[in-house]
Amino acid sequence: MEHTAAENIVGAMDKNDGDNLPEWFAIRHRNRAIGMDWRGPNVANYLTLPTTTSKGRIRVVVETPRGAEAKLTYKPKKKLFEYTRPLPAGLAYPYDWGFLPSTLGDDGDALDGLVIHEATSAPGVVIKCDLLAALCVMQTENGETVRNDRFVFCPHKQDAHSESLLGENVPDRLRSEIEQFFLASVSGTDKQIEFEGWHDSSQALRNIHRAMRTFERKQRAGL
Repeated sequence: MEHTAAENIVGAMDKNDGDNLPEWFAIRHRNRAIGMDWRGPNVANYLTLPTTTSKGRIRVVVETPRGAEAKLTYKPKKKLFEYTRPLPAGLAYPYDWGFLPSTLGDDGDALDGLVIHEATSAPGVVIKCDLLAALCVMQTENGETVRNDRFVFCPHKQDAHSESLLGENVPDRLRSEIEQFFLASVSGTDKQIEFEGWHDSSQALRNIHRAMRTFERKQRAGL
């Protein structure tokens, strides 16, 4: 069977899940070994990386790192992370923001993920995460309203020894801060969002699995 570059890289990483290396580090050095520049034109397609690791962790591909004052978006055809728009004045991403590869949401894009930790990463970093919860969001754009939840994670503890983990829940105060950020982030755009509460990790995981099946069906249909 023929394997893609992304599958080869992920296979190598899954064999080393216990090495305590951040996954982005493994990707970078695996790419160097096979002559690929992790930021260059031959970089693997992040959209098709497996959603989960062999040990059940969920991968989040960082598009916009913590502290950024502009939104960045991964463009698979160009194989780069592109400037999309500035955030409103005085606003910055409080945590790493990205997407879950090999998923497809109701809005036609990969599911969104927010990774709660104190470090700052970079576009293209892949973080193995534990799922905490999901903020249920209805998003209206160009007259169309769709479900577009925000899934919340923290790095898996073996890859973040110094992190103070949140446990299995997102505290109420942090939930409120996350909601306020997302409301402010769409100010001045043609998007409108409404919150419909929060899902715990169990319900959020079921929704992720549904999005994984949707992505797989689309891939098989060649769409």
